[in-house]
Amino acid sequence: MNEQAITDQLRKALAQAAGDAAQAKVMPVVKMIAAQQLVVMDLMQMLVEAKVLHADEIAARMRHHMEHTDPRDMAARTLFEQVRSRFATTGKAP
Repeated sequence: MNEQAITDQLRKALAQAAGDAAQAKVMPVVKMIAAQQLVVMDLMQMLVEAKVLHADEIAARMRHHMEHTDPRDMAARTLFEQVRSRFATTGKAP
């Protein structure tokens, strides 16, 4: 194996290690955010079931957020759409 091939292989190995380390740091945060979203969805469902809020009000609020969120912010828009679709047709969980 020539020196250039060894250098390329080492560079690839270092890049892979850096990617793995970054993912290891990010995954706990991603999991925490997903858990928080689940808690919020459950709380909204409980409020609907207790007749404190109406499902259509939640859906309308999410539509409003979508209309006023930067179109490039796909994470926020996706979350708003998930909540909107869950409460748009019915107050019951899918």
